[in-house]
Amino acid sequence: MQLVLSWPVRILVAALLIFSVFVDGAGYWYRIANHYPLTGYVADMPPHFGDWQLYIHKGLDIQGGTHMELQLKDPPAGRNLADVQAEEIAIINRRINNLGVNEPLVAPLGSDRIVVELAGVPASKAQEVIGRTARLVTTTWTEDPKSTFDGPEGVTAGYKPAISTLSGDMITGAQAQLDTNGVAWTVQVTFNSQGTDLFGKMTQEAVNACPGSGTDCPKRHIAEWLDLNQDDIAHWDDPGYAANITKTIDQGGKLVTNPTIIDPIPSGTAVISGNFSQSSAKDLATLLSSGALPASINILTSTDVSASLGADSIKKSFAAGLIGLAVVVLFMVAYYRLPGFLASVALIFYAGVVLALFKVVPVTLTLAGMAAFILSVGMAVDANVLIFERFKEEMRAGRTIGAAVDAAVRRAWPAIRDSNISTLLTSSILYLVSTSGPVKGFAFTLAIGVAISLISSIIVTHNLLAIVLTSGWARRQGALGVGRG
Repeated sequence: MQLVLSWPVRILVAALLIFSVFVDGAGYWYRIANHYPLTGYVADMPPHFGDWQLYIHKGLDIQGGTHMELQLKDPPAGRNLADVQAEEIAIINRRINNLGVNEPLVAPLGSDRIVVELAGVPASKAQEVIGRTARLVTTTWTEDPKSTFDGPEGVTAGYKPAISTLSGDMITGAQAQLDTNGVAWTVQVTFNSQGTDLFGKMTQEAVNACPGSGTDCPKRHIAEWLDLNQDDIAHWDDPGYAANITKTIDQGGKLVTNPTIIDPIPSGTAVISGNFSQSSAKDLATLLSSGALPASINILTSTDVSASLGADSIKKSFAAGLIGLAVVVLFMVAYYRLPGFLASVALIFYAGVVLALFKVVPVTLTLAGMAAFILSVGMAVDANVLIFERFKEEMRAGRTIGAAVDAAVRRAWPAIRDSNISTLLTSSILYLVSTSGPVKGFAFTLAIGVAISLISSIIVTHNLLAIVLTSGWARRQGALGVGRG
């Protein structure tokens, strides 16, 4: 029997090889040519799919980041504390997802605390995005003769803010974008039907309040604030207190914007402008679109986690992996001779494809994930061992080389299939049931490795044998290691 490599299989193997070479090599070549770091995110590096890039994403234990412990403070009266905690976790997760953090950990701790771990995010940034209650408060300006404090631009003494019924709960979306001139960053906010009606009515009343342009009429202004409350307004006559409140948010105050309403806005879409950078506009959009926290947060601990332990561990793990791979290759070549060498070539192919998938998915690589990858390498070798032992048995039984290879793969397949399926099922259960980021990462990484190991051992090794064993020199029993019992 002759081993024939079918065209569909040739195309599949060639496609996987080209895919892994491009993904594993192109990014590094670009970085070297442009003098960029060999790892991590690089702004504007192609290919451009938002913030997605081809590189290994590192977890907290390798890259470092932030570890925070939060405590709920002043939960809404009458609400179950567990429900408030669950809602806080959901909102924090939405805020973190908008930051593009890989495999964040946001988990309950006791009845009123939350643990947050973010890879690659400094503690200051985490506090800024997570810690704010971020209630968008809309106010009009009402006359108060007792008020002596001049408000923000366009508002003179004799006026105070009055909190409207338009609330942040009525926001259905918020997006950072450039203004119509393509110069300044703004945040576009969209309200639900109730918010649309209220905002349209407020803008109509503002326009009707003063004739002309209304730039010098406080009632023509509508202000947006973050977390403004009645206690702040009660201190409005205190110039020092009010001056801090009316600072813009990038200055540490609560004022977002205080525009003059030129025309009524019935569309339910408002554009918030201010001295935004791209980063601050995105942060505000994240806060508004993720929703307001139902309870304020007391940050008990916020620590920048050093990556030194992770860096040391990854060096040792990398060294251990290389040593282990070298030992496996030497054993396979020494014991199985030519088939063992071809299996080692397939193993390198397997490692390249898995690494490429890690970058494309992307998979966040943690120490647990590295352990899963090394484990999947062992399973790939185990499948080859089963095939080669069957091959030796078939050769001793007098079969031709082609028939022996086909029979070995056919007879080893049930054991390989069953062991790999059981591992995939276990990985799926771990991923679906576990709430731990590292455990989920381990399960996901192991599943990818096992799936590719099946292709490596059954298709690649099989067809490498089909190609090489057509040569006369490769058919000697010494080269095949068949003489060994």
